[in-house]
Formats: sequence, C-alpha cells, structure tokens
Amino acid sequence: MKKLIFLSLLSTGLLLHQAVAEESQTIQIQTDQAHILRLDKPVKSVIIGNDAIVDAMMQDSKTIILTGRSNGVTNLVVMDQNGETLLDENVMVSQNDLATTRVFRGTDVSVMSCTPICTPKVIAPKL
Repeated sequence: MKKLIFLSLLSTGLLLHQAVAEESQTIQIQTDQAHILRLDKPVKSVIIGNDAIVDAMMQDSKTIILTGRSNGVTNLVVMDQNGETLLDENVMVSQNDLATTRVFRGTDVSVMSCTPICTPKVIAPKL
C-alpha cells in the first residue's frame, strides 16, 4: 500500500513539474529590435542577467521595453513594490537575418549590417 501511495504522489509531482515547465516560455527577440511587455501590476525593479544581450527600459510603471543587443540567452526578473516576483523568464536574442548581408571570402564568413552603411555585425568562426 505504501508503494502505491508513493508512486501516486511521485506521478502527481512529475505531472505538476511538467505543467510548471510548460507555463514558462522564452521571450524571443531579434538583435536591434524592440519587444514590449505589458504587465497587470506596477513594476518596481527590472533585473537583466546579462545586459550585453538584452537591454530593458521602463516606459511607465506597467510597461517594459526590451531591446536585443547581441546573440545569446539571459534571464529577466521583474519585481513589484513588495519585492514579489511578477515575471521570471528567459530571453533569447537571435540575429536579425532580414537586415544583414553575408560576405564570403574563401572559408571566412562575415555578417554585415547594411542599414544604411555596411559594418561588420557578427564574425562567424572558420569552417
């Protein structure tokens, strides 16, 4: 009987863990693009794990603007006046391929941002 109760509790815990994991979503942004987050409650603090990847700016007490700075993944934590966590999400920033041009020189590949003048954006490793 104890074994049955244990297995029942274990499976319930696993199902609960899966449901929580599915609720958490990654915010996806492209480099040099903005993403607007609107929250239901006023925000006091915005914490970015790595501000070289994404930048956050408070528009007003319930609106945060995220801007992708460079490729990578970091996290975003938003807290209210009482120190309670309103949001704790991963943020993934990827290359905006629509505004780039690739230049191939043998095995060297350079990614250029050509808006309006072409400048190196990301240098890909040699193949």
